Amino acid sequence: MIEISHADDSLEEALQLQLQTFPDDERSERIQQLLESAREGVVSLEHCLICRRGDRLDGVLLLVSQTDGTIYVWPPETRDSLHPDDDSRIRQHLYEAAIKIVDAPDIWIGQSLLETDRLEQSSELSANGFPRLTDLVFMNHSVKMGSVGSEASSEPAWRSEPFDEAGNASEFASLVEQTYRNTCDCPELNGARNGWESLESHRQAGTYDPARWRLFRHGRKPAGLLLLTEHPPEAVWEVVYFGVAPEFRGMGFGKRILRAGIELAKANGIQEIVLAVDIRNQPAIRLYQQLDFSQFDRRIVHARLCEKRGNVSGSDTATANPNR
Repeated sequence: MIEISHADDSLEEALQLQLQTFPDDERSERIQQLLESAREGVVSLEHCLICRRGDRLDGVLLLVSQTDGTIYVWPPETRDSLHPDDDSRIRQHLYEAAIKIVDAPDIWIGQSLLETDRLEQSSELSANGFPRLTDLVFMNHSVKMGSVGSEASSEPAWRSEPFDEAGNASEFASLVEQTYRNTCDCPELNGARNGWESLESHRQAGTYDPARWRLFRHGRKPAGLLLLTEHPPEAVWEVVYFGVAPEFRGMGFGKRILRAGIELAKANGIQEIVLAVDIRNQPAIRLYQQLDFSQFDRRIVHARLCEKRGNVSGSDTATANPNR
């Protein structure tokens, strides 16, 4: 009989098996990073699932959860010497246990990112309740140092302001929801969360600083927003969200917003800006290419959405992150 339990005191042993395909040095470093993130409360590893028969650990499926209701799903790893039938049954039981956790009321998404050559794991995820959503294209821009200008200053009607919890937080949340309408970027996620929930999730991406969250106005109207985060120790900023309100699309505001973000990065001594975009969002990809962003990676996205909210349609943007 196959029984699945939580790793608990066997967590480090489970992580060793989960990351068994990594070189020794990289595996040790990744395990320490995961454990440190858990100690700091950045993530939780409490739902790491294992199959143990006697004293032998035969399988593991790592679930890494965040306080915003996001769970990152690692495809299961099993012991090499297992009989193929045992291997298949253990994997199936691990997935079934994972689905019960991901389908909890406080979880909005269980997702997995795979390298594009891991097609066997991709098929396995799809067959076990985590369908393929899309592919993400990862792009970067090398920030050229030099004089720092201001896109906003060239037009008095156009200005930007940082996030202010007491002042404009509700406008940020409302604008996030507006920019969801008619998006080409992971439209399956439309309506899965409101603007406040999305903002809370974006706080957890990298190192949050309200000065790097910018709301852009044309006149007095909120027109777009750009949320940037930092990933120390590298001098790299990530575009975790970017969107333009429907009434301001097609007017060049998207390019203006991104240029302002590049100037802000330049002013802060940042050397590189990175982002991820749905491969189906060709208008956004063309915009990024016009601003000298280049593709450096591509990943397969699998996602299981909360049924209560996951099939809601009618929302929109040029978002740079499926975790909106």
